[in-house]
Amino acid sequence: MSYSDQYRDIEEIIDTLMVLDTFCEASNIKVEIVIVGASGIILCMEIMNQEMGFRPTRDIDIQITRGEVTAALQAALQEYEIEIVGGVIHFPPREDFRDDDYRYKIEGLFEAIDVYVPNIELLACTKIFSSREKDLRDLENTDLLNLCNKNKLIELVDEYISNMPSRDPSSNVHDLSRIFQEKGI
Repeated sequence: MSYSDQYRDIEEIIDTLMVLDTFCEASNIKVEIVIVGASGIILCMEIMNQEMGFRPTRDIDIQITRGEVTAALQAALQEYEIEIVGGVIHFPPREDFRDDDYRYKIEGLFEAIDVYVPNIELLACTKIFSSREKDLRDLENTDLLNLCNKNKLIELVDEYISNMPSRDPSSNVHDLSRIFQEKGI
């Protein structure tokens, strides 16, 4: 069964998370998840009351910040098209996704799972420190960076750059100044 060909809005994302929550409750699984990627951006824009559209996504990308990923949970995530992206995201570091200063909790909808959405600056950093072309296009072709507090974003970028073991020449961070200039930010 396919739960979504493409997630376009908050309702489709929340519906799938509620199915996951029902499974977790029935299986006595407790986890804390942070929604990242395009799904996280769509949810964050809703939290911020922003009308900006963002591209649809094929799946819901998450980081599990607390709880055990059992075989049953892994199978459910795959069935519901929810992908753990821990190995893809090197910056921001995992502990920042656990920091309540950088995230919002979605309250009142879930019983077995705690669902968080990073703030817009942290979500932008996941695109900035990626080397994927589609993340570069998101930075260039959407209003994601316009929604950020530039000072907070630059502070995070500088911190992450200083902690990078090596500077990946293909990282989108090298395009950030150009994109700011092109967007007039």
